[in-house]
Amino acid sequence: MRPPRRGDVVEIAWVDSEHIEMGWADVNRYREAARGNPETYRTSGYWIDGVKDRVVIAQSLCLLNSNVTHVMSIPTVAVTNVVVLARSKKNLRRRLA
Repeated sequence: MRPPRRGDVVEIAWVDSEHIEMGWADVNRYREAARGNPETYRTSGYWIDGVKDRVVIAQSLCLLNSNVTHVMSIPTVAVTNVVVLARSKKNLRRRLA
């Protein structure tokens, strides 16, 4: 499958840092807790850009004035998968250029 283009609707799977809190405990308990399955998050929206070390997506856009809102920037090292759900039309890509 081709990589996402500006305006495509995508779903991004990504991981994040975690805080593990068990109070005062043996270091081996913390090691074991860290070995568990990391939380995987999924965020969907309009692909804005895959700039250098970040993936940028917007949840909402307005074609009338080419504005976007609720933009999320995810470090590419945290991204585990990108799925294109729908391809953007030429008109949308041009407005977001």
